[in-house]
Amino acid sequence: MGTNSIGWALIDSDDKKILGMGSRIIPMTQDVLDIFSGGKPLETQTAARTHFRGVRRIRERQLLRRQRLHRVLNVLGFFT
Repeated sequence: MGTNSIGWALIDSDDKKILGMGSRIIPMTQDVLDIFSGGKPLETQTAARTHFRGVRRIRERQLLRRQRLHRVLNVLGFFT
């Protein structure tokens, strides 16, 4: 089992038997296979999603800091 597969099992709980089991391999897209076979470092889809999530978090934190600063400056009378 790896990051591109999902395991499954069908269990009969009364008889305590495993009726079936296996794994489903999530296929890679052709562009990912081309990069992998070319010997280049492979950035997985999960790594790309994680990167974009981090960018969104950084942007959201920056916006929150700006809103807090505006509130404080407004209370102190720096804004009209």
